[in-house]
Amino acid sequence: MKSILSEWARFFKDKNAVLVLVVAATFYAFYYPLPYLNGVARNIPVAVVDFDHTAMSRQLTGFFGASGNLKVLAFEDMALAKQALAEEKIYSILEIPAGFENDIRAGRSSTIGEFNNGNYFMVHSEISRAVFYATATLGAGVQIAFMQARGISPELALKKRDPVPIGVKTMFNGSMRYDNYVVPAVLMVILQQTILIGVCILGVGGRGSATGRRLAFMLHYTLILCFYLFVIYPFFGFNAKGKFLDIAIFAFVFFTASIQMGFFFARFFKRKESVMQVFLFMSLPFLFISGFSWPKSSIPEFLHYAMFWVPCEHAIPAWISIQQMGATASEMSNEIISLGILAVGYSILSLIFDQFKTPFRTM
Repeated sequence: MKSILSEWARFFKDKNAVLVLVVAATFYAFYYPLPYLNGVARNIPVAVVDFDHTAMSRQLTGFFGASGNLKVLAFEDMALAKQALAEEKIYSILEIPAGFENDIRAGRSSTIGEFNNGNYFMVHSEISRAVFYATATLGAGVQIAFMQARGISPELALKKRDPVPIGVKTMFNGSMRYDNYVVPAVLMVILQQTILIGVCILGVGGRGSATGRRLAFMLHYTLILCFYLFVIYPFFGFNAKGKFLDIAIFAFVFFTASIQMGFFFARFFKRKESVMQVFLFMSLPFLFISGFSWPKSSIPEFLHYAMFWVPCEHAIPAWISIQQMGATASEMSNEIISLGILAVGYSILSLIFDQFKTPFRTM
């Protein structure tokens, strides 16, 4: 215990280590989610150009703005609406053609024009969802009204309109918040990268007990993880379904793998600046190749084999499943075993390289 506390105290005597192990590990956990603090895009300005000016076109406009996240603006001129769209004063145009109600009442189809700014994923998704529900709701009402006009009861008309009703329940992220989807994965990359950088920084010309330093890192990052669980998650309202034992098992194996990886790579650095340059550069590739934001089936297969030796490749799906979805450690055994293999593998590599007397510090 004395050795652990002595090594832990060294973290706070090196300004570079403090910057990474304390400031970065906590600051980025707050900094990264802040742009998504509102959870979903709100008050999105959109335009409706109504060339029909009938009760049905006004009803469609009302349905379009009923999502609560859109700010519907009326435009009389299509050219002005397109100019506003180009200047990003609005993000979508809904064009209702002349004769819209007459076509619907005559049993003819009528095409609604939608012009969307697809540059902003969250905004585009919210607008498209609002257009779909608005047109679907109006269409269902029209069909039911036609059937009732032919003498069909409202109950039977509703059943005919929707003979196979579907109950949709969004699991694990019911509010469809972007931060609840992306931030938990990023936190695992932050933990891994700060561990790797911190171990390598303290390993450059470092002295002391290697075992004590490993345990000091384990203690330090257990506290950091507790900070995430009891401060970051409640503050931002992220899903928290994980059980303590499952989280503890995952954290122990993940931290061990990351620490052992750091001790292995520390032998290749002779300057602290090089550590920052190499591992900060690798953060984005580690995040995107892990497969949480892009289907793994669309990632070249050789990258999967290369990424196997990176802890966050296995930690991200394990953490999201345990903490966001309530899975158990046994259900994520494949990922946890892979992390254990990494911990053992990097330990063996370190022992092998320790047999060479020639130093490997090249950067």
